[in-house]
Amino acid sequence: AGGVFYRVSGADKVGVLREVVALLRLPEEVDREFLFRVLLAREAIASTAIGDGLAIPHVRNPVVLHVGRPSLALCFLDRPVEYGALDGKPVHILFPIISPTTRAHLHLMAKLSFVLRDPGVHRAVHGQASRQEILQEVDRAEQRLVASEPQNETRVEAGSA
Repeated sequence: AGGVFYRVSGADKVGVLREVVALLRLPEEVDREFLFRVLLAREAIASTAIGDGLAIPHVRNPVVLHVGRPSLALCFLDRPVEYGALDGKPVHILFPIISPTTRAHLHLMAKLSFVLRDPGVHRAVHGQASRQEILQEVDRAEQRLVASEPQNETRVEAGSA
């Protein structure tokens, strides 16, 4: 729902975040300057870079934004920027998450974590494939997740019997 954006400009983390906030598909009533400030505040606590050139910028408390539904965007940076990743690699791909609730935020983070481990999604994202290709790979990975859920429930039930 958040969109896929290519060649996002910015010379550093602050510049990139400012550009990302300007690009995000948000309700008109969302104060973009406030969103930018809370994203920076979150980065001041700890970097949202997860390694391998990826970062997942998000606010610490999703409720402060007053959005109706969660969204996840994909932003390919024009050039990599230092982002404070534990692996020391600069970031060139961001997945900003905007959520109305903590529960929705955690759900999006869990799904994103799952699909990013999928080899097809990994290749499509790191290869900056077309929007259509990336979304097809994500759909395929999500279908795999859905298909595995009943098996997980069965294992839990069998293990607890």
